[in-house]
Amino acid sequence: MKYCAILFSAMMASASAFAPSSKVPTTTALSQAIDYNPNLGGATSNDPVDQTLMNMFPTDIPMRKMQGGGTVRTWDIPPEAERLSYYIRTNGRPLKALVELWVGPIRRIHSVNIENEDGDMNQFRAMLKFKPGTKTLKISTTGSHEFPLEFGAEVPNANRMKETWAATQKVFDTSPKTTVQGGSTEGGGGSIRYFNIPDDVETTQMVLWSRDLGKRTVKAKIEVLSGPNSVRQLYELHCGGSTQPYHCVIPTPGPGWTIRVIATNYMEFPFHAVVTPYEVLGDGFGYNDQSYDLGNGQSGPMFFQN
Repeated sequence: MKYCAILFSAMMASASAFAPSSKVPTTTALSQAIDYNPNLGGATSNDPVDQTLMNMFPTDIPMRKMQGGGTVRTWDIPPEAERLSYYIRTNGRPLKALVELWVGPIRRIHSVNIENEDGDMNQFRAMLKFKPGTKTLKISTTGSHEFPLEFGAEVPNANRMKETWAATQKVFDTSPKTTVQGGSTEGGGGSIRYFNIPDDVETTQMVLWSRDLGKRTVKAKIEVLSGPNSVRQLYELHCGGSTQPYHCVIPTPGPGWTIRVIATNYMEFPFHAVVTPYEVLGDGFGYNDQSYDLGNGQSGPMFFQN
């Protein structure tokens, strides 16, 4: 009888690993996915770089309202600046905008075309990297007059620039990387990579960079799907790849999200894609018996890739 009880307990313990986890209430506070220890209930890293990462995409910056229908606003960037963060949202209507970074009147070194179904649920945050010099940030609304938006940008001070740059490099260096190869000489037909997002990941961070693959221009289409091939968020990106990694945060609240990265440049222009959690529900950090750990460089892939 004692042997049967022990055997039954062992079977129950092994079966529990395959049982679906209970859904964490949506009211649970969010926590950053940095050195998370589920036994301690929070982020345990004392590394200043990790603390910077937790706050490098601010949402409490001054916002400017822009009407739809092709409204254009520009901001002159201080010549000593090397980093800039921006935040864009709507009141729940579709988010349609084009963000560009210009050097002079004819040279565009960065652009991202944004089309989201709901700019309140799917607010977008990104951090740019560039060389010092005179530059202009340009934001244009690409939707109709019925689709206004709010946009804010922030240039960190000199110390903050170094801290955020170290945070971006740490995410890239310590996370699994996926190579995304370009397509034909006519353009198009590039690699397609899928990343299935766990249900408890509220926001997902991405770093696209060609630093280790030729340092060439990065051109990609980022599709965020919910359901069978239903694109809810679309980002068409173009940026320099050697010194300009693109670091952004994409909302993925609730179950059923997949991120699809499509290379849109030539075959000779590959890049690496890093896709990891940024904010997750406070009680749901485990996935496939792996913790979301960006701090020690030892964790495996965060998401299944098809």
